[in-house]
Amino acid sequence: MTQKAYDIVVLGGGPAGATASIYGARAGHRVLLLEKMIVGGEIVSTERLENFPGFPEGLSGFEFGQRLEKQVRRFEVKLVREVIEQVSLTGEEKKVFAGGEQYLGRALIIATGTIPRMLNVEGEQELKGKGVSYCADCDAHFFRGKEVAVVAETDAALREAITLAGIAGKVYVINRRDSFQAARALQQRLLSLPNVEVLWKSTVGRLGGGQKLNSLQVIQEGTARILPVEGVFIYSGRQPNAEFLKGEVAVDDQGYILTNEQMETSVAKVYAAGDVRQKQLRQVITAAADGAIAATSASRALRGIS
Repeated sequence: MTQKAYDIVVLGGGPAGATASIYGARAGHRVLLLEKMIVGGEIVSTERLENFPGFPEGLSGFEFGQRLEKQVRRFEVKLVREVIEQVSLTGEEKKVFAGGEQYLGRALIIATGTIPRMLNVEGEQELKGKGVSYCADCDAHFFRGKEVAVVAETDAALREAITLAGIAGKVYVINRRDSFQAARALQQRLLSLPNVEVLWKSTVGRLGGGQKLNSLQVIQEGTARILPVEGVFIYSGRQPNAEFLKGEVAVDDQGYILTNEQMETSVAKVYAAGDVRQKQLRQVITAAADGAIAATSASRALRGIS
């Protein structure tokens, strides 16, 4: 295993991590950005980004991600696409293990965002990518004309169900309440669609299938029913993408990293930015602001400026 050293190592290439990388590089530091997929993170699957200042007509999430990567590369940030396996934050140099390599950073910025929260029902883990999805924008096209289910634990699920209704043959919307909490116009639009069936006061019991999903057990007010679906889209909220930390920094009771206003964590020269940290508002613009603050704090610490 080889070691590669940098001034600042940034984990995650979403808006927070990309911004942190740009600010760090512009401050004259050697910066490594580790991102397992593409720069932009979850935003690249967003159809339209319309609330970011400076783009009055809006732009697609994919284009926003492309622009971020172009800007990151312009400032000569080292971009490595690998999955983060483990970190060690003791000592002056912070160690990150990814893809069989060991990366060292005098400062570390954690900007790994969030991941979908699983239902933790039988068959879910085994059938991920085999009919179980957490992103309709990514996978809806695989289910053209087929029967699918949407587990509607969040408002976003209604929008995804509407998207799916235009592609799939039949959409079951499973909701554990007796009503939706989303905007009335969104509810009316969903309920007006002829190929959508809403199952109120319902939960998922288990998912069935071998190589692919072929059934879903739904429990509605104590009565079990099998739905012959080939796809299920789960929207039960999100959780911090920070499993690799394994107790290295202080977190809240939901696993979000605790920071102060300088984005400092409980470990010296380790910072957190974006959705992975405890905060009130999780948006592209607040993530970018976090990244700028984290990189500025890291730069000051590396230069011994209090």
